[in-house]
Amino acid sequence: MSLKNRLVGTAKRQMKQTLRPVLQRAMAPKRTEIPASYWGLEQRPGQGLCLEGVPLKALVERWGSPLHVVHMAALRRNVERFLAVPQGRAGGCEVFYSYKTNPIPGVLSVLHGMGVGAEIISAYELWLALKLGVAPERIVYNGPVKSEASVREAISRGIQLLAANHAEELGTFARIAAELGKRPRVALRVSTDSGWAAQFGTPIAGGAALRAYAQARASSHLDVVGLHAHRGATIRTEGEFTGFVEAVLAFTDTLHQELGLDLEVLDLGGSLCTPSVEHIAERDWRLNLTFFRDVPAPDPDGALGISRYVALAVELVESHYARRGRQRPRIFLEPGRAMTGDTQLLLGRVHTLKQGDDRTWAVLDAGVNHAECVRNEYHQLFHVDRPDAPASRVYTVVGPICTPGDTLYHAKRLPELTEGDTLAIMDAGAYFVPFATSFSYPQPAIIALDDGKERLLRRAETFEDQIALDTVTGAAATPSKTEAA
Repeated sequence: MSLKNRLVGTAKRQMKQTLRPVLQRAMAPKRTEIPASYWGLEQRPGQGLCLEGVPLKALVERWGSPLHVVHMAALRRNVERFLAVPQGRAGGCEVFYSYKTNPIPGVLSVLHGMGVGAEIISAYELWLALKLGVAPERIVYNGPVKSEASVREAISRGIQLLAANHAEELGTFARIAAELGKRPRVALRVSTDSGWAAQFGTPIAGGAALRAYAQARASSHLDVVGLHAHRGATIRTEGEFTGFVEAVLAFTDTLHQELGLDLEVLDLGGSLCTPSVEHIAERDWRLNLTFFRDVPAPDPDGALGISRYVALAVELVESHYARRGRQRPRIFLEPGRAMTGDTQLLLGRVHTLKQGDDRTWAVLDAGVNHAECVRNEYHQLFHVDRPDAPASRVYTVVGPICTPGDTLYHAKRLPELTEGDTLAIMDAGAYFVPFATSFSYPQPAIIALDDGKERLLRRAETFEDQIALDTVTGAAATPSKTEAA
């Protein structure tokens, strides 16, 4: 490295070190955090943070660390809000939970027991839903990759809705339906000008979606009953949801006018936010990384909540169809993060503290291998043992994986930490479990906390589990087909 580059690097470091305390003092009065009570947590003297009277630090002592904790009361609360009939309306929405979001059988069983169906995107998820006893008429099959075996299974079983992600799938659906002598209930996924497109759905703009519907209607083997639209991009405001739904409703008019198609099912997908989670803006991320400025917490009260979301969906659809003198279709919703995101937390312990020139690294036993979402989303972090102590020190919170990418919080002000302290990462019920890996460390246990009682939902992975599928003898093996591949 040249002398000039070394001098520039030194100057940058000195500037950052000079500005950091200035900015930290300037931002301290504006520091925002969501109170622990938002999640039903309370602080008890000598016990730290507790949930339903159970000290969180006692849970890791009993079950190990890291540890996922599912709050069943919060889960039931969210289900009830999604299934409630809005005031003044004759009916509400039919709800199908997005399996990919948090595929824990113990959680899924509770949802199904309360009347929630299954929204699946793979052969495995179809197998799991059937194994859990979900009736075929309570299953919606979406996704861009559906194996022929799983399509055959879905059609044979007579599932509620088989959604073509793109027009090219229609030929496969029709061929298998003809072979089976069945006429499956079919929808097509369409994409609007807002949200995801690319490999997802067929665009309304330009007429591609209309042509796909004409193709589907031309097949005598397909019963075209529905439309599927999933925004993909997170819905946080009423305006975002209203604009999306209005674009979909305008297309239903086109289907009626051009093809004489009156839909039985209007599937509006999911994408509703978890109010206490928000994508970290690029500017906030850089200020936190460079100057240790706090990442601002989202305002849960300012986000579109479940009850208003359901009421708005019914209001928009019913009003639209009433103005046109047509019977409103059944409204399907496919919530994922909004259903389970804020019902789960991840506990981890401080393994060691490493002092640096300008910061202290808090090295946890849980990192991106268990909490990958924290890298680009705001997730509240609590000091479980001493939550009421002054958050007087800035820590860089990292995990156990040997990569600089295993950084959960670049600069987080917390009460003074000591080795063995427990931290709680909130809102771990959306994509934490399915995105997790067994990179050098086994997966943690998952427990349910229900009315103060603890119940194991998934035991911790063992070393033996991690090599259970491996063959070490060197003997030749015959490939086997997976179930419902």
